[in-house]
Parts: sequence; structure tokens; C-alpha cells
Amino acid sequence: MRLGNIGRRFIFAFALVPVVSGCASAQAQSRAREPRSGGFNLYSPEQDVQLGRQAARQVEQQLPMIRSGSADDYVGDIVARLSRYAGGPDFNYQVQVVNAPEINAFALPGGFLYVNRGLIQAVRSEDELAGVIAHEIAHISLRHGTKQATKGAAAQTGLGLLTQILGRNDRKSGQIAGVVGGLGLNAAFLKFSRDFEREADQAGAHMMARAGYDPMAMATFFDLLASQRRSNPGKVEQFFSSHPSPGDRARLIRQAGYDGEYRDRGDVGSLRAVQRELQRMPAGPRRSSR
Repeated sequence: MRLGNIGRRFIFAFALVPVVSGCASAQAQSRAREPRSGGFNLYSPEQDVQLGRQAARQVEQQLPMIRSGSADDYVGDIVARLSRYAGGPDFNYQVQVVNAPEINAFALPGGFLYVNRGLIQAVRSEDELAGVIAHEIAHISLRHGTKQATKGAAAQTGLGLLTQILGRNDRKSGQIAGVVGGLGLNAAFLKFSRDFEREADQAGAHMMARAGYDPMAMATFFDLLASQRRSNPGKVEQFFSSHPSPGDRARLIRQAGYDGEYRDRGDVGSLRAVQRELQRMPAGPRRSSR
């Protein structure tokens, strides 16, 4: 499996219902809006964790990580607040800050998240940062990585053989990772279909509202990306290599009305203090493309 180019590439419906009571109506609307992910998945949630852990080891050998208590703690607190409302399997969500200047973040199956320092330095509010993180958590909770891997591996190996491999009890055999490895990590876990990206936007905005972050900040972040694309395209090249254009995504979020569920709960920390600390840190070492 070749991972040398990871550093460059990483990077809603409203039903009208009778109002029985204010609280009951809000709860019913929230359940109606919560996204549900389709797609066939032969992997178990436990295998998501196994695959994600193996991929995380390789990622952390390839990319420079920032070992900063305040930045890690700050982003970790945002992840902890959002992941309470993620739904899906009970994954142990964990995050690390990558010493990379590009505006980007990515996630691996089973609860592993990575946030570029360039993203933290570019956002204008904690809500905008939470919007990106919520989108990545949604990919994990909706299990998009292993759903995509199932589809790709089935095409390569045949559904019957894939079922036999994934059904083995010998988790140390390496065959599960081998199936995904044959697809390439970027293809399997890091570049999703437009349907999956739309689902992650919807689930992420819903998650933000429930966690006390303004879902409209996801839309303003997309506005920021569009502006950066015009003025400094190199900063967002990673993001656009693995994500659809932000224009329609911002419009759909604004039209969906998720802000109707939002109740501000304040910030978990000081974004500005973390940004100042990151600004003082040296840039990460450049990584070879091979």
C-alpha cells in the first residue's frame, strides 16, 4: 500500500407534522431530520476499528503530528462534545493535529480523526471548526469508509469470496486489511461519493445543532473555502482533491433549517489562544511524494 501522497490528497428534508406539544414536536422533527445512511456493508463495527487502527499507524508514520497539549486538548474537547450526538456504533473517537498548512481534515474508520493545523488557523470561529469535525465524525458514524471498501472489494474479489474472508474468526490473519490494501487507502477511506459527502453534511449539521454549535457555520466555512480557492488555491488543494465543490453544499445547509434546533452552548475553549500557539510553532517537515 502506497501512502506517500496522503499529505497532498487528504484533505437536508423537513416533514410537516401536527403539533401535539412544543417539546414532543421538536423531538419528532429532530428524529425525522436525522440522516440515515444506506449502502451495503460486510464489515462489522469491530472490523472498522481494526482497519482504522492499522491505517492510523501508517498515517502517523507518514505525516508530522503536533504534540501540543493545548491544541490537542482543544480539538479533543470539540470531538468529545460532538461525538455524544454522533449516533451509530459506540466508537472511541480520538483526534490528532497534523503539522500541515493546508486547510483540511480527514477521518478513518472506527473513530480516528486528523485535523490540519492550517484548518485551525484558517477558521474564524469554533463553530466553523466544529462544522468540519462534525462532517468527519459523520463519515465514521455512518461507516462510509467500510461501506465504500465493501463495494470496491466486492468488485475486485467477488462477493462470495469477500464474505468468506470477512467472516473469518482469525482477526490476526491480515486478510481483512489485505482486501482494503488492494484498493489503496485513498480510494477506500479518504475520497467518498457525492452521496456519502451529502449524508455527512446532513448528519454533521444535525450533530452540530444538538451539540450546541450553529449549523450555519458549516455553510460559512464553505464560503471561506470558496474565497480561499480564488485567493490562495494551494491552501485548499487537498480539500478539493477529496471533497465536492462547496457552493451547492452551503446552499443546501442554509435551506435545510437545522438552525431551528440550535441552542448556543458556548465554546469549549479559546480558538484565538490555540491559533496564536500554532502560529509560533515551526512548520512541519516536508514529506516525500514516494
